[in-house]
Amino acid sequence: MENKIDYKKSLGQNFLFDRNLLNAIVHDAGVNKEDTVLEIGAGAGTLTRALALNAKRVISFEIDKGLKPYLDDVASEYKNVEINFADFMEVDINSIDIERAKVVANIPYYITTPIIFKLADNIDKFDSITVLIQKEVALRFASKERTKEYGITSVILQAMFDVTIPRIVKKECFTPMPKVDSALCKLVKHNRYIINDFNRFKEFVSKSFGMRRKTLVNNLKTNYDKNLIIQNLINLGYNEMTRPEEISVENFIKIYHLLNF
Repeated sequence: MENKIDYKKSLGQNFLFDRNLLNAIVHDAGVNKEDTVLEIGAGAGTLTRALALNAKRVISFEIDKGLKPYLDDVASEYKNVEINFADFMEVDINSIDIERAKVVANIPYYITTPIIFKLADNIDKFDSITVLIQKEVALRFASKERTKEYGITSVILQAMFDVTIPRIVKKECFTPMPKVDSALCKLVKHNRYIINDFNRFKEFVSKSFGMRRKTLVNNLKTNYDKNLIIQNLINLGYNEMTRPEEISVENFIKIYHLLNF
């Protein structure tokens, strides 16, 4: 199959064909016979097949209609598979016939963050999100404070999810081979924090990291009272010179609430 596919570089197509690895991804995602699975980027249908063998129902989206012959074969072989040829970023998630689902996907590198945030905005429909993405991006999603990877996406995603990396997937496992390794990143919703306006919180985090080399005070002083920012930092064990990358997710949420309400 690999040699017959017309891979489209513009769509970031890098497919997996190793059955053991595909089955391991399904296992890491925790898919079982009671689950409905949403797959984004079905590709040649190799992961779709592995999901179909383990899930109750698989709803797959694929933008490339040139892959229709391969995906038609999968849909005809597995009656629990539904293939939709559409750009997932243009799909209204509320229009998909699901109550609850697990997301499992091999996502093109260039569109990783928009897809993740679209899913996060609709998290009430999903039990978990397990995606194969660029290793560096996965490390950023899962990173903790005081590391070079820690930033806006780390804080925003971890305010909602427990983020883990079950496995690293070497670039040699893909066809065609990309330039970098990938990682399987799993996001599971938690209710650890109460954030009354998440869109406002996201804006706050973005402003906090406005200039990475600046202190939190300097990044926020045009929007908030400088002395109030300093006092809240001191109360949480920080100081006036604290940079945003030094502040934990939990404390970002505390500072957000203290400054906004």
